[in-house]
Amino acid sequence: MKKVDEYIEGLPDERRELAGLLRDLIIENVPGIEERLSFKIPFYHYFGMFMYLNNTKEGIDVAFCRGKDLLDAFPQLELKSRATIATVTVTSKKDISALGIRELIINAAAWNEEAKKLRMPMVKKVVSKKKVK
Repeated sequence: MKKVDEYIEGLPDERRELAGLLRDLIIENVPGIEERLSFKIPFYHYFGMFMYLNNTKEGIDVAFCRGKDLLDAFPQLELKSRATIATVTVTSKKDISALGIRELIINAAAWNEEAKKLRMPMVKKVVSKKKVK
């Protein structure tokens, strides 16, 4: 997508290469994925909001919208103070294999598809209990 191309081209050299490699990995391993520029960053949709890439001070954050559900299987993910989105930060080409990014993308995509079929909300609604008089 042209806008995502422009985003990646605008990154500093080392980040541009990392973002390009990560983008290729996502597109190669998730057939039918949709790529858009949302919130001024590359966003990927697969059975709903799936993941995004974000250039941060530390590196390129690879973020999964249902990441909270993946924490047990993928301890490299960090929830930080977010409700559902978990990320892993890639700072070098070595990190892509060392952090198991390919396996993470494939498993996260399978989970996104399954969760959609099961009609699981991304964020559980909090039901307040009203006092009955």
